[in-house]
Parts: sequence; C-alpha cells; structure tokens
Amino acid sequence: MLTMMVMALAGASFELFTFLLGCAIFFTALCLALPFSRRTLVGGRAAFLAAALVIWVFLMVSEAIFTHSQTTRSAAGGHVDPGAFYQALSWILSFFVLVFISCFRPAYLRRLFAGPLKWASIFGVVAVLSCPLSPKPMYSAALAFKLCVIVLTLCAIGEAIEDETGTLRLFAGLFLGTLIIVTKAFLAPLFESDPFRGGRFPNIGLSGAAGILLLLCLLFFLLKKNLLFLMCGMYAVVVIMLAGNKGGMVASFVSLLMFFLLLKRPAQALAVSFAFSIILILCIAFTPLGQSLERYSQEGNAGTLTGRTNLWTEAWPKIQAHPILGNGYRSSRFLSEEVPGAFQEAGNMHNSFLEVLYNNGLAGLIPVAVINVLIVVNLKDVIMRAPTLDLRYYAAAGLALYTHLFVWGLVAATFGGAPDDRFMTFFAILMISMFLRGQSDKKYWNTVYGEHRS
Repeated sequence: MLTMMVMALAGASFELFTFLLGCAIFFTALCLALPFSRRTLVGGRAAFLAAALVIWVFLMVSEAIFTHSQTTRSAAGGHVDPGAFYQALSWILSFFVLVFISCFRPAYLRRLFAGPLKWASIFGVVAVLSCPLSPKPMYSAALAFKLCVIVLTLCAIGEAIEDETGTLRLFAGLFLGTLIIVTKAFLAPLFESDPFRGGRFPNIGLSGAAGILLLLCLLFFLLKKNLLFLMCGMYAVVVIMLAGNKGGMVASFVSLLMFFLLLKRPAQALAVSFAFSIILILCIAFTPLGQSLERYSQEGNAGTLTGRTNLWTEAWPKIQAHPILGNGYRSSRFLSEEVPGAFQEAGNMHNSFLEVLYNNGLAGLIPVAVINVLIVVNLKDVIMRAPTLDLRYYAAAGLALYTHLFVWGLVAATFGGAPDDRFMTFFAILMISMFLRGQSDKKYWNTVYGEHRS
C-alpha cells in the first residue's frame, strides 16, 4: 500500500513538473513575443499577432504535452485523470492570457459573427448549446470551452494579420506546433519495452500528423531554400512509414501529389511518388509495418475499414434520433458505452462529417460544410490568379493541407470533433484562405476587412 502511494505521488509530481515547465516555456515565449512592451500596450499589430500565435501553439500542443490515458468506461464513470486536469488548466491559462492581450486590441471581439470566420463562431455556439445533451455534460462543456478559446484566438489572429509576413508566421506556428506533437508522439514509445506493439507505433494518428509536417516542411524549403527543412521533411517521411497508420499514409501521399500538381510541377510529383513508393516498400520489408499489414489483410479488416463501417451502421440510428443538435458535443467519446455493437474504445465516429452529425446534428454540420466550401473556393481563386510566386506557394500548401485533412477525415475525425491540432489546422487554413484571396482580390478584401483597416 505504501509503495502504491509513493508511486502515485511520484506520478502526480511528474505531472505537476511537466505542467509547470510547460507554463514556464509558455510565458517565456510570450515575453519574447513582446506582449508586455509599450508597443503592445498601445495596440501594436505585430506584437499582438506574435502573442496570439504563442497562445495558438500552446493550445495545439497541450494534449501532446499534458498526456492522459483512460478507458471509455473509466471516463463514463466520472474518473478524471491528472493529465486531463492539467490540460484543462492550460486552456484556462490560455484564455486569461488572451483576455489580457485583448484588452489592448479588442476590435476583433465586435466581429466574431461577421465575415467568413463567423462560421467558426457559430459552430462554437452550437457546441456549447449541445453540451446538456451529452451523456457527460461537464466533459463536453470542458472541451467546448477549449473550442471557444481556439475560435477567439483564431479571430484575434485574423485581426492582426495585415501582410504576407503575417501569413508566413501563421504557417510557422502550425509548423512549430506540429513538429512538437509529432516528435513527442514519435519519441515516447521508444522508451517502452515494445514500441512497435501490433507492428506499429501505438499512436494511431501519428502518420497523418507527420504528413501535415511534411507539407509544411516542403513549403518552407521552397520559400527559404534551407536544407534543415528538407531534413525535417525526410524525418516526417520516416515517421509516416514507421507509424503505419493507413489512413494517414494515404492522405499524406495524396496531399503531397496535390501540392506539386497545384504548383504545376508534374515531374517533381512523379519523382515524389516514386520515392514515396520505394520508402514504403523498404519499410514493409525491413520493419514491423509489413507484419501489421499482413495481419490486417488476414483478419479481413479491409472490408470493414477496421470496423469503421460497422460502427457507422450501428451509430446511424442515434444520428437519426437527434438530427438537429445531435447527441451533445464530443458525446462520441462514449460510443463504446452508448452504442451497442461499437468496437472497443472507438472514441469518435472515425469520419469527420459523421462525427459532426453524431455530436451536433445538422446545426453543427452546416457551418462545418460551409467552411469546407469557403476554403476550396478561396484557395482555388488564389491559385488561378496569384499575383506573386510566394502567394501561389501559400495557396498550394493551404489547399494541400486541406486535401490531407479531408482525405484523412474519411476514416478519422480530423475536423468537427475534438478541438485538437487537426481541427486547429483546419481553422488556420480557413484564415489563410481568407487572407490570400484578399491579397489577390481587392474587392473581396474590402468586403471582408473594410477599405481602411486600422
């Protein structure tokens, strides 16, 4: 008994140390971003953007840094893991910092329901309103709170971006956050006795996250011509293959091809396809990935997409029973307990659009669908008439990232569900698409931002 108490205290102490270290890095980054300088106190746009991006990255990586692991039954029973507690504290901390910096530039708060970003705000409102319908309203309310902080931070970033440098900084924020998430998820299993459980890494979303990192590496390599980004891209490819997540691998391949085709570089697209195939073959031959794929085929999981089609069939009656507001924001976390026939530890609907329908019904699906359309329309217009090469790079990267999330989202909840790094990337692409279209279409800029933006 005494040994168990000592181990529990040691675990709690480590969780606390991780939280305090994360907060120290967060506040150090804020100080480097000059949030407390005189320039910020009079509403400096550049410093405000830097501080908002620090908050954005902190929210992105919070679930990777303050990790917790518990079963669906444990969560349904009301147990709260210490890691989840520290995650919530990090969201609250982010909110108060955002409130503080917003005191010096609050104009964006009056435009939360104006322009294309209003659809993100509407989705946030729907998520909050649906929380009482959830099997665990407090759980849903906590995640809805983080979602609202994310939307507010997104609108703050939109207020501060005024030129291509701001767009580049947003891409840089996505790159830094994704790099931290991928590296943490990649290194953590290596310290375990069997890192390749089942022939692959235990993190089922690692290949997809590494695919996002790969696209961002290619963007920065084309812009900066720095070999460090190329090396980081090679690292991302290795992680994609070793993680062995089939949906993430397919999405990474498709989006990579899309990126080069949008830049009208078919030769490079062909070369990338060849290199990707060779690396995949080598990984199948010389790593546990081959065993994982062989077992996947022998067990007949391909026909049901590893049980996903069965899950969708079993959950569909619950979607039909609550078509307007759904079953409550993130109620899909409890699918294994609430839906007979759902596979163990499903955790979500494993499809972005079905995830929204299950959790928030048509009220949530409409704003998410509109955001999808806006991203495609905005970036398509920019690619067709980009005034500069850099804008074309940005637009191609944005549309490739969206393609990645969309393809991956056919078998995973990449947007519309948990307010994680994938959903945040989705929101960031919307912000990027708006600004890029405004740069190539002044009429659109004046409509969204006004002729005399202050």
